[in-house]
Amino acid sequence: MEGCGKRSVDDSKEPEQQETGRADLNEEDFHLKILKDICCELLSNMLQELTKENTLEGLHQGHLNEQTCSCAFQNLLPLYFASVESFLEVLREADQTLADNLEKRFPSLKV
Repeated sequence: MEGCGKRSVDDSKEPEQQETGRADLNEEDFHLKILKDICCELLSNMLQELTKENTLEGLHQGHLNEQTCSCAFQNLLPLYFASVESFLEVLREADQTLADNLEKRFPSLKV
């Protein structure tokens, strides 16, 4: 009998802990969304400042490739369309093939 009482008390704490866990997850999700938004804003500003020379250097060093550009575009579009479009113009001067491939992947960018 005593064991049943303890178990019911312990069981009553479980939903409370689950609610606390959900609140922590919601708060963490909220903070991650803020962090993502800040990173996207920073990336969009950086893309607008890239020159043909910077872009060529990034391509040469392997920092810019189709995979990294696609990942960036997925996170930036459609909110930062102007930044992506600006970068794509510079990229087109540096690597026409890569720019064409990205336009095929993201039809909203086609002029």
